[in-house]
Amino acid sequence: MSIRFGMIGAGGIAQYHVKALTRIQNVRIASVFDINPEQASKVANETGATIATSAEQLLDNKEIDAVLICSPQFARGQLEEIAASRNLHLLVEKPLGLSMEDVIRKGRAIRESGVINSIGYCLRYLDTVQMAKQYLQGKQVHLVQVHRYGTRHSAKWWNQLAMSGGFLVDAVTHQVDLVRYLVSEFNDVYANFGRHVIQQESPDSTIYDGGALSFTLLNGAVGTLTESCVSPYYNGSEIKIFGPDYYLSLSANGMQITIIDENQNVTKTSKMNAYYEQDKRFVEAVVSGTSQHVLCNYEDASKTLAVTLAANQSFIERKSMSLV
Repeated sequence: MSIRFGMIGAGGIAQYHVKALTRIQNVRIASVFDINPEQASKVANETGATIATSAEQLLDNKEIDAVLICSPQFARGQLEEIAASRNLHLLVEKPLGLSMEDVIRKGRAIRESGVINSIGYCLRYLDTVQMAKQYLQGKQVHLVQVHRYGTRHSAKWWNQLAMSGGFLVDAVTHQVDLVRYLVSEFNDVYANFGRHVIQQESPDSTIYDGGALSFTLLNGAVGTLTESCVSPYYNGSEIKIFGPDYYLSLSANGMQITIIDENQNVTKTSKMNAYYEQDKRFVEAVVSGTSQHVLCNYEDASKTLAVTLAANQSFIERKSMSLV
């Protein structure tokens, strides 16, 4: 069975998917749309896809089986709902949006349609992350420490809080998702953000330089998260998980795991391509008609978005935000 993809959004993240999908047998990118004609042309030249003149035209294409949505979170509109209503399976990049009301409505429509859906929390598919998940089964966690530091995106929209949600919502969402996936759902979150460096460099920008969050989890653990998008000399991430009889760390965006306990002190580095593993599982799900091997669907991903949006709101209201 051949799976024909339509692609909405052909920018940087989409390029990772193009490379992954073209490696998968019996997959073809059949149509592509991007508001930037040059980006759409690049994908079309690489894959032989036709170029749609609009997202609506692409979704009207009877020759596609699934849609890959890589358009920015502020520009999604009703794309997911329209695709689901036309029985098009959905592979959607994170974050899902900037409004929980909209995302909950879309999640309901997708669930009711019955289409296969997978969201771009690709780190879940790494062998290191699966190793961590297996190790942590049944183990007590009392403390989680998370950080991610890097630099900001050059796109003008990304530097507007109302369009990107900031570094936390757009990028650090991967680390938040892994806390949910590996440890526990969030109970509450309290956040502080600073806006000093970016304000001086780019007065029109509204995103934060960095943030410091404290949180509690439903399993009783407590944790902290720090992040910065103005860190040109150090770029990295780590999730440290502490138990009374072990220590576990996932660093380099989940690519390296360290486990230390009474019986072992081991470090392993993954050689997997997370995008390829994620996209392959999605294709297999579409072919088989069952999503049991998809590790993150739309409704699951909406819970990760809820944590990051609650953190932003916490800073505005200057209080802890409950997630239950």
